Amino acid sequence: MSQQSLSTLVAIYRRKHGPRIAAYLDYFTKLESLDDAIRYACHGKEGKIHGHQHLVGREKLEQARKVLQRYADEITGCKSFDNLLTLIEDRTSSINRFGVLAVYDTSLRLGAYHDLWPEVVYLHAGTKEGCKALGVATKGGTVEIEKLPKPVRTLEAYQAEDFLCIFKDAFAGAAEKLKGCGVLSVCGRQKQISQCEKETSNG
Repeated sequence: MSQQSLSTLVAIYRRKHGPRIAAYLDYFTKLESLDDAIRYACHGKEGKIHGHQHLVGREKLEQARKVLQRYADEITGCKSFDNLLTLIEDRTSSINRFGVLAVYDTSLRLGAYHDLWPEVVYLHAGTKEGCKALGVATKGGTVEIEKLPKPVRTLEAYQAEDFLCIFKDAFAGAAEKLKGCGVLSVCGRQKQISQCEKETSNG
């Protein structure tokens, strides 16, 4: 994918998706207690299960809440986002279906409450697919911001994670074109990107 097309997608992300994730995380920064933060971090903003966690299910989310409530002091003692994520991953490891994405989302929400933010991009299925389509190595569970294409580096790490997941199909289309296959699907994807460029130029 060209730098120009990637820059266009980043601009679209900032305009259409940036305010959404900012508002969502801002909700957690304003909660009055850690108990509330843990409850809504597991069950979603205002108790509404986030789309990411529908497959986990309310029963497993409630199980995670009860576990994390018991470790509230340890959560408060975390000094970095990575410490927080590692703690949540360890404490919820026995909960079936509470996997990598659920751990990351819960950590991001609790991190917002404690003002602890990711400094690298954490990989789950969606972000890994996006990275691979852009030719970014995905060995290990994280990717440093410096390893991402230049336009993506302008985003905060948690925004880059969101961006890579949302636009992974657009990246994959461009990757197929470079390999000389999937011409029809790529043409459609290129048309989509061209339309996005027009939207951006029109404000």
